[in-house]
Amino acid sequence: MKELDEKIFLKMALIMAGVVMIFCAVNAIFSSYGNAPKVPHREEAVLDASKSDKSTSKEAENSNSQPISAAESIVSEQRYPLMLPNMRPVYEKNSDVVGWIKIEGTCIDYPVMYTADDGEFYLYRNFYKNKDINGSIFIDAHCSLNPRDTNLIFHGHNMNNGSMFGALIKYKSREFYDSHRYVLFDTLYESQVYEVLAVFISKVYNMSDNVFKYYRFYDAQNEEGFDYFYDNIKRLSLYEIDLEAEFGDEFITLSTCENSVKNGRFVVVAKRI
Repeated sequence: MKELDEKIFLKMALIMAGVVMIFCAVNAIFSSYGNAPKVPHREEAVLDASKSDKSTSKEAENSNSQPISAAESIVSEQRYPLMLPNMRPVYEKNSDVVGWIKIEGTCIDYPVMYTADDGEFYLYRNFYKNKDINGSIFIDAHCSLNPRDTNLIFHGHNMNNGSMFGALIKYKSREFYDSHRYVLFDTLYESQVYEVLAVFISKVYNMSDNVFKYYRFYDAQNEEGFDYFYDNIKRLSLYEIDLEAEFGDEFITLSTCENSVKNGRFVVVAKRI
């Protein structure tokens, strides 16, 4: 009887020891899971990685310069917009270029130059600044590009071979206008389309002449100034064009020589659409 009691006690002791060992093992497992790092969601992981990259980048930059704030970054983008891919290589060759003008179906397909400090620099110089009787297409130095004036005046020679602005003379024909109503003008940063609004013959007048001088209209400060320009170009137009404009519209005026009158000019005015 005594031996039986000892065997039972021994079994109970072994069972209790096993239970204790199992409990300790389970507790150790739960403890290790409790101390494991939290696995973030995908978005959190990306955000954390971004923060880490920015933090590392800022630490590297601190020795050289102060970090740019978000507000400063936005202002920077507004001041320096991205240049059009087709204009960047042109600008890198000559920083005087401010755009590219093109009229489909004509030879007018040229860079546009602008030199505010010397308005006639490109009168007899080509894109590479070399002397050239053909000159270049250039915007009048009195025009402001930034901020942009209401009217940008483009000058170009009327060459005998039809190059430069020689093709403008064809707008004397209504049939030519009907098939060439649009002028494409890419600035450095934006592609723009203009529709021809008026076509007329004028001249360069004496300073004392009290007449409408299209080449002196740059910016409409008010509706009265705008109406003066608009009413006159529509009145002078060689034929009626069913296109209207209003205060606030933007124009380009293409001007070249015309030989029917002394100091004559042939003019094509187009409105941005």
